[in-house]
Amino acid sequence: MAKKSHHVLDIRVWDVEHGSAAYLSAGNKDVVIDCGKNTGDPEFSPLRWINGSRFGINSIDYLIISHPHEDHIEDLDVMKELELAPSIFLRPKSATDLVEAGLEEARENDDDAYIEDAEYYLNKLDEYDGDVETSPSDPTWALDDPELGRARADGGVPTDGVTFHSYGTSDATLGSDRFEKLNNLSRVTVVNSYGFQYVTVGDLLDQGTTKLKNNASAWSAIEDSEVLVAPHHGRESSYDEELIDHINPDLVVFSDKADEGNSATDAYREHASGVSVTHEDTGNTETRYVVTTRNDGRIRIEASDPDDWEVSVYGRDYTTEQAASKRYTNLT
Repeated sequence: MAKKSHHVLDIRVWDVEHGSAAYLSAGNKDVVIDCGKNTGDPEFSPLRWINGSRFGINSIDYLIISHPHEDHIEDLDVMKELELAPSIFLRPKSATDLVEAGLEEARENDDDAYIEDAEYYLNKLDEYDGDVETSPSDPTWALDDPELGRARADGGVPTDGVTFHSYGTSDATLGSDRFEKLNNLSRVTVVNSYGFQYVTVGDLLDQGTTKLKNNASAWSAIEDSEVLVAPHHGRESSYDEELIDHINPDLVVFSDKADEGNSATDAYREHASGVSVTHEDTGNTETRYVVTTRNDGRIRIEASDPDDWEVSVYGRDYTTEQAASKRYTNLT
């Protein structure tokens, strides 16, 4: 079993090259945001990893798909294989017709990998009715009953904790083609742990970002957050100075493979205030403003509140056979 964090919120952003995948241990809940996969050599499946002996996760409490582009859903075949169907499933409902169109095209092109992922995505969408006893936006959702009594001296229900809030548009006309429309339907997720905020905005392009700015609730929710997962993998096409100034992050996370000619790394770096980052393989620390899966490998963020959080990185070779070593097990 992997080493558990003493923090309330433990986030791992996996290196899936050009894609997006994160696992969050939030209180007593297991959450996945996007299901990218590293299809290189060796192939790396985040879902297979968390299901293995180091984590032993055999169910997912909450699955969030920011938007159903292939690089955000290509690990769903493993979810199906391992029977890790989530208890709660959040996705942009307005993207259904676009996914069905992509599925038809994939069938014409015999794209078996996308067909399996898209069919599972649509089947899970059909099965899930959205009726849950407690919403992840409720601070009691991620707490065990014994914890409720310790959360307040009077034993009452807490008004703070780990919460998940989501925002998005239902306008499926934003963009000139299916690619842009899917990006602009990206759901924005705000994870809050007693005031510490982690924000991920999918692959929003200009039109989607404009919609976000005009959504008063969403705009207020993302303000002054500690960590931002850069939109569209940190590409220049999604960099928006007003957005980054408003979020005002200490740290920006890029999930992408190397593409130096299309990266807004320097622009994001200028707007982040910086944090201390530990390299798990060497123990060295340095101040960083931007961390990237392409250079840093797996990124880990552990947080309890805005005054108690830390960041560490572990290199690319965690996806290889070395990941099974005792050395890595102890570090994880």
